[in-house]
Amino acid sequence: MLARLTVALAVLVAGLTIASSTAGGASSSASVRAQAVSWAEKQNGLAEAGKSNCGPQIDRWEREMGLRVPPCRVWCGAFVHQAFRRAGVQLSSRLIDPHRSYKDAAAGRNGLRAIPIDKIQRGDIVFYTFREGVLASHFGIARARPSGAKLNTVEGNTSNAVRLERRGTKFIVLAARVTGDA
Repeated sequence: MLARLTVALAVLVAGLTIASSTAGGASSSASVRAQAVSWAEKQNGLAEAGKSNCGPQIDRWEREMGLRVPPCRVWCGAFVHQAFRRAGVQLSSRLIDPHRSYKDAAAGRNGLRAIPIDKIQRGDIVFYTFREGVLASHFGIARARPSGAKLNTVEGNTSNAVRLERRGTKFIVLAARVTGDA
């Protein structure tokens, strides 16, 4: 009798553990995205030195990605990487390259998973192509859900600084959610 009670209790505890981790996974994902956006928005106006792609914070973000500095690089990916790092998620250093990260998101690897553009939520990553010959050349972080075919974002390396932007959704080539499975 005691053995049956022990087994029943173990099954009940296991079921509760699975249910709470599943429920917590969804809310913790939203919490991570919210924390990333909150940190990113506070960086509004932070600028690089001139038009160099360099600056004390930008260089630090790239070093924290595991990259050697110099050289100074286009840093929209370093900004996105740092936002999620501050929220407790360490993404791949491949995030420095929007073209390669596009492939990662499309394949569901390195902590990114492609999502439909109409499913974008606060804290999702959006990819843009402003150059020919690449899948993506720039990133932003959604500050809200799309509204009226527009999306409010926070972006690094926009006119040499962190900027709050509002762009048409027609310019988004891919949207991705951070899974944390980097």
